[in-house]
Amino acid sequence: MKILQLAGGLLGGSLLVLAVACGAPSRPTSPAAPAAGGRPPTGAAAGAAPSAPAASAVPRAVQQVRITVPTKSITFLPFYFGQDKGIYREEGLDLELVQMRPPLGISALEAGDVAYSAAPGVGMRAAIQGAAIRAIMFVQDRPSFTLVGQPGVTPEQIKTVAVSGLGSTAHYAALNVMRKLGRGGPDDATYFASNDTAKSYQALQGKTAEAAILSPPYTTMATLAGFTHLGDAFDMVDVQGGLVTTTRHLADEPAEVKALLRGTLRALQYIAAHEAELVAYMEREFELEHGVAAGSYAIVKQVLDMTGDMDEAALRSVVEQMKQDAEIPADVPLDRVADLRLLREAQAELGIGR
Repeated sequence: MKILQLAGGLLGGSLLVLAVACGAPSRPTSPAAPAAGGRPPTGAAAGAAPSAPAASAVPRAVQQVRITVPTKSITFLPFYFGQDKGIYREEGLDLELVQMRPPLGISALEAGDVAYSAAPGVGMRAAIQGAAIRAIMFVQDRPSFTLVGQPGVTPEQIKTVAVSGLGSTAHYAALNVMRKLGRGGPDDATYFASNDTAKSYQALQGKTAEAAILSPPYTTMATLAGFTHLGDAFDMVDVQGGLVTTTRHLADEPAEVKALLRGTLRALQYIAAHEAELVAYMEREFELEHGVAAGSYAIVKQVLDMTGDMDEAALRSVVEQMKQDAEIPADVPLDRVADLRLLREAQAELGIGR
């Protein structure tokens, strides 16, 4: 995978971004790629390796699609793997994943500088407050966070906890685990922002925190290094991965949106069915040791939603929590936050159901 650094002002402001172009630009465009929104080979949807479309297919240029991701991490594995495996290309798309902090990514989305954001939580919070943004898919409806402590630490000894950001999903996950440990009171521990999960792990290593909330691959790295597994937040209903876009893009580019959803669903199905290949890919692409990659894959399989969907009750629960966090008392209709019509169409076409 080739990394391209693009420094320049976005149309909506003077933001500097690091653009990660998934897949080498020199890779030839498949002359048989179907139109965006067209049906892919059935083998990949069923878990087999994506196969080449029939030679009689009408040649079509692959369309580039820009998506912001907060960081290159295993949370966004379906997008990275789907691009490198050629699944999105079979749908007529070429993904460019742009690394950008979530609030900036949402600003870029609203300005039209990117078409999608893979930070659905921040996007949905913006929608609740009136932004013309909708969630269109949920790759994770449970967070992949684990609370890890210093070697031999007990819950009673935890005074400081490192989280990637105060008020973030990581922060709420840490509170969730601490409550289960009987330490959920407001004065039971101090939470401090490390800025990202890698730095939370560094805080644990440097003994500046008794505990840290981590996600793959850092969870497995920490436990293999002898740190203490204190508990998981896998039982939380929240959104850690998925896709949001603008209502304008939904109206103007429905075929592209559906093609992206189809490709992501196919990538999810493939990930679930090919453990050895995915572990090897994670070793190579994320530069992980085999044991760390294998442990991370085991966590990923527990939290990824292979249907990309969320039932109404769970979605309502997430929205109500977001309203509470933002101190918004008014009712917020679910269709002001999410539009899953094209996802349901893509599921039907691929024979995928909840």
